[in-house]
Amino acid sequence: MTARRGCHGRPDGRDHLIRGDSLVSYWSALPAGLGPAHRQLVEELRALKDEHRLTLTRLAQLTHYSTASWQRWLNGRRPITEPALGILVGALGVDGARLFELLRGAAAAPAPEPPAPAPPAGGPAGAAPAQLPAAVADFTGRRAQLAELAGLLGGGGAAGPGQVVLVAVTGAGGVGKTALAVTAGHLAARHFPDGQLFADLGGGEPAPRAAAEVLAGWLRALGELGVPAGEEEAAARFRTLLAGRRMLLVLDNAASAAQLRPLIPGSAGCAVLVTARNRLSDLVGAHHLALPMLDAAEARELLAAAVGERRVAAEPEAVQRVLAGCAGLPLALRIAAARLTRRAGWTIEALAARLDDERARLDELAVGDLAIRAAFRTGYRTLPDARPRTAAGQRADRQAEVSTARAFRLLGLFPGPRFGAHAAAALLDVPLRRAEDLLEVLAEAHLVESDGPERYRLHDLLRSYAAELAQQEESEEQRRAAGGRLAAWYLYACHRAQAEMHVFRTAAEIGAAARPEPAVAFAGHAEATAWFDAEQRNLPAVTRLAAELDLGPVTWLLPRCTYNYQLLRALWRDVVEMAELAAAAARAHGELDVLPAMLACASLPYVRLGRVDEAAELCRQAFELAERLGYRWDGGFSALMLAETLDGAGRFEEAEGWFRAAVELHRDAEVPRQELGRALHRAAWALLDAGRPAAALPLAVESLGLARAGDDRYQLAVALDALALAHHDLGRFEEELAVLREAVRVHADNGDHYLAADTLEQAAWCEEVRREEARCEEVRREEARFEESEFEEAHAAVRPAAPLLHTRGVHSVSG
Repeated sequence: MTARRGCHGRPDGRDHLIRGDSLVSYWSALPAGLGPAHRQLVEELRALKDEHRLTLTRLAQLTHYSTASWQRWLNGRRPITEPALGILVGALGVDGARLFELLRGAAAAPAPEPPAPAPPAGGPAGAAPAQLPAAVADFTGRRAQLAELAGLLGGGGAAGPGQVVLVAVTGAGGVGKTALAVTAGHLAARHFPDGQLFADLGGGEPAPRAAAEVLAGWLRALGELGVPAGEEEAAARFRTLLAGRRMLLVLDNAASAAQLRPLIPGSAGCAVLVTARNRLSDLVGAHHLALPMLDAAEARELLAAAVGERRVAAEPEAVQRVLAGCAGLPLALRIAAARLTRRAGWTIEALAARLDDERARLDELAVGDLAIRAAFRTGYRTLPDARPRTAAGQRADRQAEVSTARAFRLLGLFPGPRFGAHAAAALLDVPLRRAEDLLEVLAEAHLVESDGPERYRLHDLLRSYAAELAQQEESEEQRRAAGGRLAAWYLYACHRAQAEMHVFRTAAEIGAAARPEPAVAFAGHAEATAWFDAEQRNLPAVTRLAAELDLGPVTWLLPRCTYNYQLLRALWRDVVEMAELAAAAARAHGELDVLPAMLACASLPYVRLGRVDEAAELCRQAFELAERLGYRWDGGFSALMLAETLDGAGRFEEAEGWFRAAVELHRDAEVPRQELGRALHRAAWALLDAGRPAAALPLAVESLGLARAGDDRYQLAVALDALALAHHDLGRFEEELAVLREAVRVHADNGDHYLAADTLEQAAWCEEVRREEARCEEVRREEARFEESEFEEAHAAVRPAAPLLHTRGVHSVSG
């Protein structure tokens, strides 16, 4: 049996030993004076350890000998004892004859003299302290972080004389910082032969441990009989004792960098591994490792390690729901596993059903002395003004009194996990700069996460906890006011963003229903669309919030200010949901005048979802209501949508009458010319699709005239496309080419090089039909230049709209 060495040599003489997907082990070079039998014995013991994927902690548990003993035996400092070897081979069920033979040979040879460790300066020499707690038995995942810590603690992080390797592992409560640090400490312990010190600094307690108290305990552990009373004297004595030594210090749950500084040694042979909920940004010289939530594979691995792979594999759908409920938080997963283990008769489905209820999730994630709520409470109560407020002590919601703790509570009312700083400012009722400062403090405490420039994320379980705090400590009036501010600000921001998109127009008047603070501006189509993309999932959620708070106009205006973006991205289900909420709110408030356009707009998503009959019925309801109210513009719009719905279902003969009715109603209503132009354009396209170009031509000409008279460059482009197709179908290629050339210029001016190239392709085909080969080649070269243009990136958001611009399915909210 021989030790298997990895393929990556290390400059300090150690080798990687890698087997399967087990953790990376770093073996120290064996002492030079080791006898052949002893060397072979150690190598075979190392191979046996890794073959069975045993950690030092697991070896200690199997044999009842300490990890320190196993460190000595596996590094060749002492031969393993015969009783220990007997227990090991019995526990593993292997043939130990060869190992016992090597042990007898090693015992017969003289043992090499190990280098004498440096005695503690000023104190008696004694046993090296080994204060690390036991590692978590079923620790899984975190391979990348363990490898990074192994590299730093194994010597890769030393920078120079007097510079201590200092690593800070930070993250939210329950994310597994302590488990990772202790596991990494055990793996790195062999690099620190003079011992390992450990201290819980009580960072989450109202009164964290004083550095002087920690130093006193460490000095006694190092053999000091008299401990200096003052912190500075104790720190100086501690640094003196560690000079020339190689020791690992694991400082768990630090409160601040100030608490840590007296505890950091001055010897370059030492390393300090810190865990904290705060980022410890002011801990100078530290290597920072922010610990994220587990990914889906790691979360499943942890659950399977705790409850058994067979049990997990038997209920894959329920497992996914449990993982979703735990949201990648290791503590939550361990609690879920403990509940399943304690109740062997429970199915995973039973636990999943309990975790599905978001309101009760924190109650379910508790077992024994483990509870998610307690872990979060520890981090929350370190924030300023985190004490519960009595009814008498609740103050008016003023900007100056929005503390970090109150900001965290109110963020629990946000109807989604991701949000921007502007939205947070509206929710908290503070200026944008103050909101950014509050969010940064919360991010420092790992209570929110940075999610991109001016974007933040609140973990699902933390959001539940924050909402629970808001329910307890904010009055109903305050919660309602916060939700109202948020919804009103979204109405304002969506209105601004839609106005900047310039793809379609909206005539929605938002008036006093909107909240224009904090102000937001978008530099054109791309920026507005990017903002909508970031907020996509929040739009239906905020509309639901507005409906729950019975905010009336906000509920029915929000869908009108997001509709064109949702068409652009084909978010049909979002449109349907928001339209249904809006219609219900309008009916509840007796605002029937907003229903015709709203119902007609909702028809297109129904069509795209294959629900054509429902779409047609919505349009008929909208038309009849508009007629009853005398709203001719809305009536024309509803007729147009009904015509397009019927035409799309292959019922053109029925649709043609509605197209004509729509055009006439638009004329009679004296609507803005771009709206009449759109109605004419869509009717023209329907006639072209029906093979009636002669009937379509005058409508296309009139639509183009209205587009030229206005300032809507996109409407001009689609009107030119329709007219070009009418000329083409009539065989009028000269006229078609003239229109196509103008269309290319318009597309280029609009920055849409994709559609410019598409139009040139049609022009090249037309030249080919006319047998103008030279001209055809020239047009194709021009097309290639557009296709290669780097300008496409700046207008990437336009491309998804291209197919819509050439169909009759695109319409704006009007009236």
